Amino acid sequence: MSESVYRKTPLPVRLDLNKRNTREQLSQGTDDQRGVLQGAGVACPTTESQKDCNEVMRKDLEQWLVDHGISGPPPSPEVEQRAMWQWIRDFHKEYSDDWYTRNMPRLRDQFRPIFVQQMKRMREQEAKAHPVEPAAGDLLDLGPYTPQQAPPAPAPGGSVDLLDM
Repeated sequence: MSESVYRKTPLPVRLDLNKRNTREQLSQGTDDQRGVLQGAGVACPTTESQKDCNEVMRKDLEQWLVDHGISGPPPSPEVEQRAMWQWIRDFHKEYSDDWYTRNMPRLRDQFRPIFVQQMKRMREQEAKAHPVEPAAGDLLDLGPYTPQQAPPAPAPGGSVDLLDM
């Protein structure tokens, strides 16, 4: 005999439609494993989709940086912002300027974290490749600590001048 045509669903078997509160019926007696294939893991489709989208954006950003000859982090935050918006616009080149302008807040929320991660990675790589030495005459650089000798003791019985200390 062949398998049953019936497929389990996440809904309970029966709902009493005479009762107005179906939420209560749904919360009671539902089996969490209904509708799940045996041996298959449960994955949230939106999480998987978001991971895939992030990967597409990351790969496109890497290719965009190569195409535009950008091998290091931008020299200033303004240049970095311009580069980010140019990349986002190039990514959505099939849409009109009107669509792009209307969707800028949403696009910024989605694309900015990917761009910031890449810039952070590029800064770390540059810092490893070119460690920054403190500049000569840097007022904040106190140099290595070397204990100094104590000032000479004043002559006994003589007057103490504060400038001699």
